[in-house]
Amino acid sequence: MRIILKVSIALIALALATPSLAAEKVLGVAAIDLQNSFYVRMKEAGDVAAKDYGVKSTWQSAEGSLEKQVGIIENFVNQHVSAILIDPIDKNAVIPAIKKAEAAGIPVITMGNKVEAGENYSTLYPDYDNMAMVARAIGKSLDGKGEIALLVGSRGNFVSDTREKGFVDTIKKEFPDIKIVGVEPTGWDAAKATNAAQTWLTTYPDLKAVACISDSLCLAADSVASSMGSNLIYGGYDGDAEMKELIDSGKMVVDVLTGAYRVGYWNVAVAARLANGEKLPKDLYMPTYFVSSDATAEKLKAAGLTFDHINTDKEAVEAKNYTEQLGPKVSASQMTVGK
Repeated sequence: MRIILKVSIALIALALATPSLAAEKVLGVAAIDLQNSFYVRMKEAGDVAAKDYGVKSTWQSAEGSLEKQVGIIENFVNQHVSAILIDPIDKNAVIPAIKKAEAAGIPVITMGNKVEAGENYSTLYPDYDNMAMVARAIGKSLDGKGEIALLVGSRGNFVSDTREKGFVDTIKKEFPDIKIVGVEPTGWDAAKATNAAQTWLTTYPDLKAVACISDSLCLAADSVASSMGSNLIYGGYDGDAEMKELIDSGKMVVDVLTGAYRVGYWNVAVAARLANGEKLPKDLYMPTYFVSSDATAEKLKAAGLTFDHINTDKEAVEAKNYTEQLGPKVSASQMTVGK
């Protein structure tokens, strides 16, 4: 009896001395904010991922403040969480805090942004190739001629800059008779997208299409175009459910589904795998889908552009099918795709 008691006491002491044996893994998430609907959806699905992977996720909002975000990261380091996810407000300003986490042996994942901070992991999207396809879909829909414009996020943001480059490079290389009359940074602000679209439609009455690096910008542009009696076509990115009517009508020739729910689940899944010692590449690229109506896809095929697509009915399913796509049962290789 005494031997059993001594062994039990020894095991308890070992568990208390070893956090990984005493408690579940904890993931700290330093979000930009938790009010925007995109971030709310991210957290909702991220919490599902935490449950699926048997970890705990703690989300903290920086409320748009860089100083607060740095403080959140440093607090996570002091708590010695199992992994830290950061949606960087400023990719360079967070590097010192990331290095503190790395020195403490904590894996760091920078979400949606390429941050050069040493040993951190970056969860990215195949943005260049995806926006190249958006450019091709618009170009083929216009028979390779006409005036178009592009709404982007902000200069210096990795995602926005990469999407812009993929689109512009492809139009210039493959569609020499299409003219890009404007590329407007909006800071992801729908009001600024509205103003840009109104200016373009007034200045360029023959404008045929607007591409957007985020769906909300296309919605703003379409609101203006519709009020001014212009029949534009669009190509976008995000796979927001609000785009269904534009896609089904054929006005939006292609959209790219990343999806807030899928983004949230994927990031937490990556962090959980790293916290559990799984080996993953430093740069991961999220699996995405091209979304188009079946009728539009057939028209593009007839014009010489063939691509794998899902329609909006399938999109509604896949946008929330994250556990099957990215859950603990899938292999490490399925957590990332080529650029």
